[in-house]
Amino acid sequence: MYSFLVFIHVVSALFLGSFLSLPFIIHIIFSRMANELKTVLNTTLSFMRAGHYALVLLMFSGGWMSFGYSSYPSILWAGIAIVLLVLIGGTIGMTHRNLKRIILSKYPEKKLAENVSTLKWYSWITFLFIMAAVFTMTNRSLFS
Repeated sequence: MYSFLVFIHVVSALFLGSFLSLPFIIHIIFSRMANELKTVLNTTLSFMRAGHYALVLLMFSGGWMSFGYSSYPSILWAGIAIVLLVLIGGTIGMTHRNLKRIILSKYPEKKLAENVSTLKWYSWITFLFIMAAVFTMTNRSLFS
């Protein structure tokens, strides 16, 4: 069972790691127009929805491995890990909400132009939270 949990955890972490490219993908969205813009936005929304599922699997498998199969983890490490994963989910959700508003608007190009800085900001914050989570997860002994 432990090897299955590790597999689920690694696959979920790899998928969540693909969000590190989000700030660079956001630039591609701004160069699209009309139907092409809606297609790119719908694809990005699906990607973000799948990212939330990966985040839930990551929390579930990581929690099960930490508390079920290892000696008692540090409360500080577990707390930081949970907070970072919740923050990642929050920033992905805020980006998702803004993209959904853009798609549903009457003039998506205009709404996209209004939200350029917000989308860039959220994507870079997500990038930083993921990097902090990777550092925290790979350096567990620093928090014991």
